Amino acid sequence: MSTVANTIHEPGRELQIIEDVDVVVAGGGPAGFPAAIAAARRGCKVLLLERYGFLGGLATGGLMGPIFGYGSGKTLLLGGIPIEVLRELQAIDGAPRNVDNWFGVRFDPELLKHAADRMVTKAGVQLLLHAWVVAVVRKNDRIDAVVIESKSGRQAVRTKMVIDATGDGDVAVFCGCEYTKGRVADGKTQSMGTKFRIGGVDMKNVMAHHAEERQNVNRAIDEGRIPAYHAFFGEVSEQGVTLRDTEITPTATRCPGDGTNAYDLTRAELKARRDTLDMVEYYRQNVRGYENCYLIDTPAVIGVRETRQILGLETVTGADVLANRKREDSIARGCWFIDIHCPLGRHCSKTNLCDKNCKITPDCHMKTKHRDQLYDTLCQSGFNTDNPGWYDVPYGSLIPRTVDNLLVSGRCISADPGGMASVRVIATCFALGEAAGAAAALCLQKKRSPRELPVQALQQDLRAAGVPL
Repeated sequence: MSTVANTIHEPGRELQIIEDVDVVVAGGGPAGFPAAIAAARRGCKVLLLERYGFLGGLATGGLMGPIFGYGSGKTLLLGGIPIEVLRELQAIDGAPRNVDNWFGVRFDPELLKHAADRMVTKAGVQLLLHAWVVAVVRKNDRIDAVVIESKSGRQAVRTKMVIDATGDGDVAVFCGCEYTKGRVADGKTQSMGTKFRIGGVDMKNVMAHHAEERQNVNRAIDEGRIPAYHAFFGEVSEQGVTLRDTEITPTATRCPGDGTNAYDLTRAELKARRDTLDMVEYYRQNVRGYENCYLIDTPAVIGVRETRQILGLETVTGADVLANRKREDSIARGCWFIDIHCPLGRHCSKTNLCDKNCKITPDCHMKTKHRDQLYDTLCQSGFNTDNPGWYDVPYGSLIPRTVDNLLVSGRCISADPGGMASVRVIATCFALGEAAGAAAALCLQKKRSPRELPVQALQQDLRAAGVPL
């Protein structure tokens, strides 16, 4: 290799084509493995690529849960593969047999790995773990092949359709697709963070002193004695990735940074683990019911909430979420609230959302000269209690404006910061994945690009699979 200034020229080389498939799905998280299943069930030869040694993404390796978004009130919002995932979990005792809260379903993340394995295998999906896309080979406006890296080296996979379920829109960016990142004011993205699992909790004692201890913990947060963004005790949401009553799985860390920057990811991993130990120790020493608690595990990977949003034919907006907007071109439903975590990583016990009167964030977007007024409103909105229900995700938000054989799925779909803050949750990503997989298969059957595919045909197909639209 020859070195020039601060760059290195890498000579070109021939790559072995290891597979020739109909559909490549990049990413095996909640937006990826359902996409692979949906495409395979419709007769496609599918290769699912996942960079870790397991499927499920943040729902397994990230310990993220419960699975929010199955229901709103008494209305079941999801069907098809999301419900199948839950049923598969129940069959192996990975979720409650009788779900009493369809809005947020508790589950065992270790057993979700097994459930996902079974489902993709049964569907006939070809799975390649420990591999990820690092480049694409284009022919005009189409992807001819994806380039992957793994322990086997640098190789290529030829494909007719690609679904980008990387979360960060990596494949779309390799194709040159346009995207946005972060809030309008300064481009900062939501904080990263993690869940963690604590055992040895005396839940009866915890709940008996809940109100008093919450005040004490909130005071400690505001005084900087505990690095948590909110107090946690024993609520269902904090037990979301365990089925055992002596365990709690809080989401309480915040780490600012860019989830597409390896240095920021490294700093976030270290900070989250350090803060986790400090929290567990504080609770053990100061909170009744936690006297004998201990740290069981932390996630395999930091939880990234927001990075790139690929610019698509349509966009999900925060205003859509607040208005519970219904669409004729809907391919999925979402019902989570506008969930924005401080991009500066600040902690405040008073609220999980940004507060325009907050005294500890003088440099946050609320104080900036060029702030985004809509973002200000969304940060203070939370649940739309005046109009509960759901909003529709349009098919066009899965279709990049360029590239004829690419679909995106999951949190990297076309959305503004407010829309993404809702659509990013696990259950909605399950639904987006199923829609993307079905769309890819229909495009190949009908020999049309995603933008040429009639949405009515896709909707008819999804309804037949049990998806409520």
